Amino acid sequence: MTVGENARDQGYVLGHSDRELERLEQQATFFGDMTRDVLVRAGLAPGMQVLDLGCGVGDVSMIAADLVGADGAVTGIDISPDALAIAERRAKASGRAAGFRHSSIDAFDGFDGYDAIVGRFIMVHLPKARETLGRVVAGAKPGTIVAFAELDLSTVSATGETPLLNRCVQWIAEVYRRAGLDPNPGTGLFATFRAVGLKPQMYGMTRIGDGGDVPGFVFLAESVRSMLPMIEKLGIASAAEIEVDTLLTRLLAEANAADPCVFYPRFIGAWARVE
Repeated sequence: MTVGENARDQGYVLGHSDRELERLEQQATFFGDMTRDVLVRAGLAPGMQVLDLGCGVGDVSMIAADLVGADGAVTGIDISPDALAIAERRAKASGRAAGFRHSSIDAFDGFDGYDAIVGRFIMVHLPKARETLGRVVAGAKPGTIVAFAELDLSTVSATGETPLLNRCVQWIAEVYRRAGLDPNPGTGLFATFRAVGLKPQMYGMTRIGDGGDVPGFVFLAESVRSMLPMIEKLGIASAAEIEVDTLLTRLLAEANAADPCVFYPRFIGAWARVE
């Protein structure tokens, strides 16, 4: 989920703290199955060479490595040395054929060496997503699979009375808006692909939980924690208003009272082959 240097220059809204790296690992629990589904639909297969853009702690790289098997290989790139160190350890411990390089997307050269180029939650952090994807496509060889997955943050909803949950989602989405980024990049994938000459196929899914889905509330609270510096900097809410150290407890109490059905952000995958 970390991205190129241009995004860091703009201010990577989730930061790069140790706690944020832990939150990134938690994403595997939430979005792993859906990510695998998109990559399978896109056509990843044994023996392929895959490039994972903005690989972070390696969740997508691990899934891709499982799909391409021992005869294939995955290369992940990211700008965070700490995230890459975690990804390296995870790949080594699991025996997966995945390696990692410190590089931004803009500085990377060699897109033509891969059969598939993939990324998850990357477009949301790119102020010029079409330009970046255009450079990737221009450097790729014909037939290369290009597959990305993004969320639509504004699609989160819950039954029952959940004002605190709703405020958390609003704080997060507003950070992206005020930073000049699109909080609903999943919806925008079609236009982004078409703008660079690709003809995407698309697929959408939604994770659904209930008031007892503790990992979901942990993930939400930790996302707000990671964004807190930007939330304050952009004047969206104050630390005193958010009370991040008690946020999870209050979210769980609200869920216990409301017994909600929680619809998490819509997860959208898009893929195409370079012509």
